[in-house]
Amino acid sequence: MTLAGGVPTGDDVAFFREHGWWVSPIVLTEDVLATARYGAARYYDGEHDARLLVEVPTDWKPADGDVLRQNDYVSLQVREVAELARHPTLAAMAARLVGASEIRLFHDQLVYKPPGGGGVGWHNDRSYWTTCTSDDMLTAWVPLSDVDEEMGTLAVIDGSHRWAPAEGLETFGDAESPIVNALRDSDRQRWRPRSLALSAGQVSFHHCRTIHGSGPNRRDRPRVALAIHYQDGSNRWRRQVGRDGRSRGHINDLLCRRDAEGRPDYRDDEICPRLWPV
Repeated sequence: MTLAGGVPTGDDVAFFREHGWWVSPIVLTEDVLATARYGAARYYDGEHDARLLVEVPTDWKPADGDVLRQNDYVSLQVREVAELARHPTLAAMAARLVGASEIRLFHDQLVYKPPGGGGVGWHNDRSYWTTCTSDDMLTAWVPLSDVDEEMGTLAVIDGSHRWAPAEGLETFGDAESPIVNALRDSDRQRWRPRSLALSAGQVSFHHCRTIHGSGPNRRDRPRVALAIHYQDGSNRWRRQVGRDGRSRGHINDLLCRRDAEGRPDYRDDEICPRLWPV
């Protein structure tokens, strides 16, 4: 797999840290994207090179029909998707943006929007990762073709990673979340959505606390993208209890090996391999 271009500049890093997102120049070749598209098609056709040991309850299944498809850990199941999810240059770019000395995969999501549908609610990733100790996690969002607002590209709320931490933003599937509506209505001056139109080969990165979502796909062709969720080397599992008094969890807690004290080990090289440095 080959790349053109380089790592983020100092100005790029400053932009990411101020705004909570950054869009790369074209860094992925058409061959890279074509391989990933082939792997995605294989997965949707029911082909796997490996199987997960647990079932992900939110995963799309063929019986769900032609709706928004969200499938986790596809890189652990299809080798062509793994090539993209584990690419060391993308991980090096992530490390540069957050100033990390090590980057590991946390997990990945393949998301498919059918023509005419598939909006995603405003949410942030940190709300789903409460068992993580790190606040320096981030996501690379990799569309497998050109995307624009009409196609339902990723949109971010500029600077929202610097707001006071908001609870309850596990709202990927809730386009009319009361929590999000209240947050937006409390300060409309700060609620600055930015729709990120990307050419094929560009990659967007966003901080784990950046609020993001997307509109429906109004084009006549599907929109397919891979979200690669990265953890820095300092990240560890922690016990987290929700407001209902119940322990919070993540699918990684079931997939990863246990450490010497019996806790989920987010440094498990089979599930969360080190991607940078190589």
